[in-house]
Amino acid sequence: MRENRLIFYDTCNYRDYPVGGQVTSIKNFLSFLSQEYPEHGKDVLLVGVSCDAEEVGKIINISTAGAEYSFLAVTQASTDLSKVKKSLRMEYVKGLWKYRKLIGISKNDCNYIHTPEAFGAVRMLRPGSVCYVFSHGTYLNMWQRVRFFKKAPLIRKAFQSFLIHVIKKSTAVFVLEQETREDYRVYNKNTVHVGNSIVVQPYVQRHLHEEEVRFLYAGRLSAVKNVGPMIEAVKSYDRTCSFTILGDGEERGKMEKLADGDKRIRFIGAVKPDEVQRAMKEADVLIMNSTFEGIPMTILEAISQGLPVITTDVGGIKEVLTYGKDSEVTDGSVERIHTAMDKILLDYEAYAKAAYDKSLQFDYRKVNRKVFDVLNESLHW
Repeated sequence: MRENRLIFYDTCNYRDYPVGGQVTSIKNFLSFLSQEYPEHGKDVLLVGVSCDAEEVGKIINISTAGAEYSFLAVTQASTDLSKVKKSLRMEYVKGLWKYRKLIGISKNDCNYIHTPEAFGAVRMLRPGSVCYVFSHGTYLNMWQRVRFFKKAPLIRKAFQSFLIHVIKKSTAVFVLEQETREDYRVYNKNTVHVGNSIVVQPYVQRHLHEEEVRFLYAGRLSAVKNVGPMIEAVKSYDRTCSFTILGDGEERGKMEKLADGDKRIRFIGAVKPDEVQRAMKEADVLIMNSTFEGIPMTILEAISQGLPVITTDVGGIKEVLTYGKDSEVTDGSVERIHTAMDKILLDYEAYAKAAYDKSLQFDYRKVNRKVFDVLNESLHW
């Protein structure tokens, strides 16, 4: 008799695409599974996307997060995020329908959904199926962050109604912030606050690069990330410094024009997770300037290496940082970013140690045990 399967759904390849916190969060959970339940690796199916057309439409074994898992890519994704013309979300839904027989959802399977559009497809393929949803950011204003809907008000309205439906009808919803939990519980009492998780690195004392202070940004180059003021702040800062920008997106061309060839600003493009880790080791301060966030995995990864953070106070960021100790908060303006830079650099080693100490609260084993115990109410592993 086949064990109950755990089927993941996300628009990622579960290895290194796209660069960002959501992939890291999922991989941390897979690491937890491989360590705690290695005998159930065969009962996991990862349904995602691939940049390699040869991988689409077939179940293959991939190595990720310390184990081998079955992987099905249902559509091809573009590696150039600055030139995406089709909605990957919509192509993903089409792919779920196209390859529905390969997925083969049964009534006993536990569907673990990380991208909300998959919910409708799964429930259509198997009405009444068990669906747990991980909400990586609040769905209540998600339409503002999906650029393909901004010029289509009717579709946007329908999409927002669909997201409320997802919250209401899910078996349970995992959320990152307490505020989101309170918002969702109006629709679904089985909303669980879990936060994000990280693999905490061994502590290494940090020392500021006095000769050239190294600022870092890692993430998508999109409008909500508000990268422009960070570039302006570094260009005009009164100390010798550099700003390394990891990531790609539709705003890259605009940001490169803003940088105007300034040697302080270095656009690296999209890189693999291990390269992000290396960049964090070499940097002095992480800068985030978003107008919207959940709990950014980038911040958790940074503090796990003792990297102080400059950030705006949005989403659940205040739940993972202690402003004035491991980080400094700004209103997103160039002037306030300069002030934050000055404060951190004045007492750098204290900020760095406090950042590392704070990261210990988010160890992946602790966080993912809570997630798994909820899933296992249906899995029965």
